[in-house]
Amino acid sequence: MQNALHQITAYLNHFLKAIASIVGVDVEIIDPDRNRVAGTGIYAERIGESIAASGELIYAYALSRRETVFIDNPRRHRLCRKCKYIKTCQETLTFCTPIVCSGQVLGIIGLVCFTEQDKERVLTNKDVYLYFFRQIADGIARVAESQQGTQRLRQTMDMLLKVTNSDMMCVLVLDVNNRISFLNDAARRELGLSGDHTFDTAEIIDTGDRYPNIGEYEIRVASDAAKRKIRRHIVLGRLLPLPPDDLLYNKALVFDSKHRMAEIVSNSGTGPETGNGLTRIVGRSAGILNLKEQVLKIASTSSTVLITGESGTGKEMFARAIHAASSRSDKPFIALNCGAIPDSLLESELFGYVGGAFTGASPSGRMGKFELADTGVLFLDEISSMPLYLQVKLLRVLQERNFSRLGSNTTVSVDIRVIAATNDNIPELIEQRMFREDLYYRLNVIPMHIPPLRSRKEDIGPLADYFLEKYCSRFGKKKMRLSDCLMKQLLAYPWPGNIREFENCMEYMANMHSGGVLDADALPVKITHSVGVDSPVASPAAPARRDEETEIVPLRQLEMNAIRQALGKFENSSEGKRLAALALGISTATLYRKLKVLDVAGTDEREG
Repeated sequence: MQNALHQITAYLNHFLKAIASIVGVDVEIIDPDRNRVAGTGIYAERIGESIAASGELIYAYALSRRETVFIDNPRRHRLCRKCKYIKTCQETLTFCTPIVCSGQVLGIIGLVCFTEQDKERVLTNKDVYLYFFRQIADGIARVAESQQGTQRLRQTMDMLLKVTNSDMMCVLVLDVNNRISFLNDAARRELGLSGDHTFDTAEIIDTGDRYPNIGEYEIRVASDAAKRKIRRHIVLGRLLPLPPDDLLYNKALVFDSKHRMAEIVSNSGTGPETGNGLTRIVGRSAGILNLKEQVLKIASTSSTVLITGESGTGKEMFARAIHAASSRSDKPFIALNCGAIPDSLLESELFGYVGGAFTGASPSGRMGKFELADTGVLFLDEISSMPLYLQVKLLRVLQERNFSRLGSNTTVSVDIRVIAATNDNIPELIEQRMFREDLYYRLNVIPMHIPPLRSRKEDIGPLADYFLEKYCSRFGKKKMRLSDCLMKQLLAYPWPGNIREFENCMEYMANMHSGGVLDADALPVKITHSVGVDSPVASPAAPARRDEETEIVPLRQLEMNAIRQALGKFENSSEGKRLAALALGISTATLYRKLKVLDVAGTDEREG
């Protein structure tokens, strides 16, 4: 039972204060190495000191003989004759008894008098003191043994958690009196508790908020029994009732911090494949370099950012880079694609709801993305797909930084940074009364525009090297490089799908070839056909048509033709419209809006 007393120092000091108040003299506890573990009065300020160097022999004798020593004639007793402080000793009475558990001496509890009055009081009730202190020593031994059992349990559970790859989860176990029976290292760090928690109590309060299979709890820890200091922690986890007949282990909470759980829920990992910083943004064009500089300038603030750019240009990557470079980098990054969620569910996804707020709602309620992103960043992709009635509520949240869940009158305050993104032209949507102008100004505090790949051809070479190395490493292929001919074709192709399409092309070539130099025939047929037929690089001798012979088609007509062509290919059903929107590079909600506008315009033309 090595260091058993050191594991319950808080308990011992609290206990000795009670004893000292009863017996009226100071008390101390010494470990087998003669270090002071606990004490009252003049000993309280010398806890942790060694008494071995003082030449003290009485405690050493009691420890070695495992017997009680009672000396009422210090300086004249035979054990005092070899003490080097015998001439200056002020003690009038010394009494100590060993603390023994399972045959092992854990230490000594001693009482020392310095006045004749204290000595006389002890001598008058000598038998009572002897019995009383032996009982105290036995009680301390039992507490130490129980603590060591708890310590062994903690070590066993910690080892189990590590073996099962769950060592980052926090475990808190309470007894029937809400005293802490067990907590692992992760829980101790999360709750800010010291190694000894003998007098710590914890109250676990279910807030009623839920995320799928996870509840939100408030833990109120009362540490330092004398001051009753209360600390509150909001966590996410599961509360598990334990066997009702077990007084020591009554209930267990397996939890994690709200911030780390939010990161897990949002799948915003930071591994080698999913790093979020500027280093993952590949490019050497002036446009990309300027954007990187802008990210570093704005990262330290909490101002709202609106990122625009075509589909596939990497808007979310820039949003994550802002988050990674900011002081919120260790806080949640929650992403929500507004165009991928039906309008009827989007409000509850954003703001959460209380139980019974609407048909089909979970009876326990649910937290929304705004709450999960608290203290961190909320990324709203395809913000232009948000219906008008929700735009009003979002505007208020951006202004006030608080909101109410669906079905609730309680206001929830949050500290978040909002980054929005869209591939639509919002000023046009404002003209068509499909987007609120006041919300646009609130979002567009810091505008960022990501240029399409076709306008930054200098980035194609670095991007090709990056993606080829990535997929060759993933597939176990030999290193590949591009021939000059293939590079010319990559430069000639307009890349309507931007970085997303370019990465798919590199992944295709890494799959289809074993390594070495890749020539033009390594490209997907779609790209070679497009470059071979349409590219001025592939057919430099093709005569240019005179401007007067070129037919100018209005943009509205081109858009209408493209939508009709897509719907003709995928059919005019809900699934067909989803596929058509995907092929056109727009959200389903945007497609529906354009269909509505085009239908109105077509009606006007027919009537004209």
